[in-house]
Amino acid sequence: MTEADPDPFPDVGMAAKPARIILIALMFSYLAMFVWLGRDIHTTAIGVAASGVLASALLVLSYIDLRTGLLLDILTLPLILLGIGYAALAGDILLSIAGATVGYAMIAGLAAYWRHTRGYEGIGLGDAKLLSACGAWIGLAGLPILLLIASGLGIIAALTVSQKARSADERVAIPFGPSLAIAGWAVWCGIETVFGI
Repeated sequence: MTEADPDPFPDVGMAAKPARIILIALMFSYLAMFVWLGRDIHTTAIGVAASGVLASALLVLSYIDLRTGLLLDILTLPLILLGIGYAALAGDILLSIAGATVGYAMIAGLAAYWRHTRGYEGIGLGDAKLLSACGAWIGLAGLPILLLIASGLGIIAALTVSQKARSADERVAIPFGPSLAIAGWAVWCGIETVFGI
């Protein structure tokens, strides 16, 4: 690669201190959403336990994505299986499998299209696996709302980060995982009370 070629993989990593601050803000946001929206839906012991597992995994994945730009398979793949398992207990396994499949296909297809037309990565398959995991937990019907929320949060993040770019040609990578995670949590908590799904 010559100096004239832009870096196809710009540094995404955030320093530890701002990432921890964001993580703490996310923790309080998750708790507030659960208390406000999810406490009436996920009232059984298994529902509360499942919510705790989902929130913990989404928070860890958000922090790792902020720090490294990666969403690790060792966390996303079991989260998909746990979502499908929880749905099987609730009797919604087909919607869960459909949500996981469509969630993955949407971002993987977008990534392939971007890579083909632009010649560099625009979104990673870790994001596809995270959307697949969220789809497994919330089902197919929750994906459009999740994507609407995540896209809005991603646009806000992009506008914020683009103000810090040094030049108009500089590529700035923004981890999309935290946006997907908080949107997935919001839909999980408010899927019945707010969204009526």
